[in-house]
Amino acid sequence: MDALLFGNVTREVYSAWYGRVGTSSYIPSEKVQQLFNDMQLYPSKSQVYEMLQCAKECANRSSAAYLTFGEFCIFATELKRCYERGIPRPIQLSRLLERDGEDKKRRNRRVSKGIPKYEVFLGGSCNPTTWRHDIAIPMLKRLGITYYNPQVSHWGPELIELEHQAKQNAAVLFFVIDNQTRSVASIIEAAHMSGRHRKLILVIHAYEGPGQKIWGESISPEEFEDLTTGQMVLQDLVERQGIPVFESIPIALNCTAKVLRENISVQELGLKDYAQPVKMAHVQLGDKLIKLREAFDALDTTNSGELCLADVCMAFRILTNRNLSLADVRSIVAAQTGMPGNEVKDLPLEQLHVNFEQFCAIVAEFKSCEKWAISPRPLRSLQLGAPPNCQSNCVRDVYLGGSCRASTWREDIAIPMLKKSGLTYFNPQLCSWSKRLIPIEAAAMDNTYVLLFVISNTSRSLASMAVAAHYIGLGCNVVLCVQQLLDDCILGSDKLSKQAVKDYNRGRMYLSDLANREGVPVFESVSESVECVIQKCNSR
Repeated sequence: MDALLFGNVTREVYSAWYGRVGTSSYIPSEKVQQLFNDMQLYPSKSQVYEMLQCAKECANRSSAAYLTFGEFCIFATELKRCYERGIPRPIQLSRLLERDGEDKKRRNRRVSKGIPKYEVFLGGSCNPTTWRHDIAIPMLKRLGITYYNPQVSHWGPELIELEHQAKQNAAVLFFVIDNQTRSVASIIEAAHMSGRHRKLILVIHAYEGPGQKIWGESISPEEFEDLTTGQMVLQDLVERQGIPVFESIPIALNCTAKVLRENISVQELGLKDYAQPVKMAHVQLGDKLIKLREAFDALDTTNSGELCLADVCMAFRILTNRNLSLADVRSIVAAQTGMPGNEVKDLPLEQLHVNFEQFCAIVAEFKSCEKWAISPRPLRSLQLGAPPNCQSNCVRDVYLGGSCRASTWREDIAIPMLKKSGLTYFNPQLCSWSKRLIPIEAAAMDNTYVLLFVISNTSRSLASMAVAAHYIGLGCNVVLCVQQLLDDCILGSDKLSKQAVKDYNRGRMYLSDLANREGVPVFESVSESVECVIQKCNSR
């Protein structure tokens, strides 16, 4: 490990590293976020996921189960640099658009007089869950906190307005996404509320696995994956707003009490509150390692896996637009040879070689506060199974979001229509990365003028509905195409039950309703929705 310590920066990282995993040369994925926290760094789950996936691709590993010391050095020093310099949250290009010459106005109903104002709205999973009566309500009563419980034994249409007003007026929205139901509408609602920047306390209980029963029926491996992806994407959307996500209802309730008592934001909760804080979840980190790999490979012309010191200096200059100082080079030689830095006389630029792991540590040590140099074109295209960073930073007219897998609406309808109109588009690639909303893909949405989401009748589309609801909440220029699932429909190898169709269609109706309230156009036809997108782009 001494050959990876080139100065104070890498030694500081190693101090935290040693405290968490000792002398091991790698850290397992489940400990990565804890190690960041040890250094007062608070990445989101999707940022950690992006790091692990990029590291896997850059090293051509078979799994994303760990990070090496050098890889972690790059991510930790870059995240620390972002904290110190303050990287502003990107403004979605789609939010800059105006409709009919005026800013888009939200269509909220007026608050009725005489309706009591509750401190907490208990949203989320309903029947058959009992978390409200078993845990939440007794605790809130003990804490002296008023609440509105939308789960009633006798429901009537007159409760619609009462529930809406309680939700609008509540100081805190407390949502539990349980694993006893599909929670489709609740996931969509929570995603929308986080986009509206409401004070949201969110608890997510992960599904146990394929075969788990919901409404008495066992869920298939395919549905388990879709439900789990929906939960993870919801967490990613919420964490992008700096909001911690909880696993424990009692801990979340205690944090709710603190938010109300001290009148603080949910984002101010920390580890001392048993919350997992998130800071700057919008920052892309995985692409930094990609840049290093590209620079390293471009100069490793023999594919030896090593660079001589002269090439290291060249690669460093490519990445940072500055040269390594003489003192820096001496420090590298000292670490490689075991000699004290002040005794290094000769600088064997051609004889001394470093591998990619050492190169990562060198860049982390000496790059310090320098910005990354943005190459006009990538030195080498990595075969990544996710949107490449060079694409996510390009401005596009249209983002083609929504259903994937069996859906071919992009290739068959949308892309030909957009090409005919001379419009550019971003087509998110379906792969294992799509289980989370990684910052690279979120950046693609930020850099697009109109967001199209097609919720087709050929997939469950839970995660896509959550993303669409969130960006509607953010006030982005969204166009929806929502198709209801048919009775007795078959998705992949699954024949959906009546209850499953009812659950997923309830989510579709909820998404359509909130879109209508927000003035977002909703279509059933893909071609009509694309035509609307084209009109929006042409009138921009």
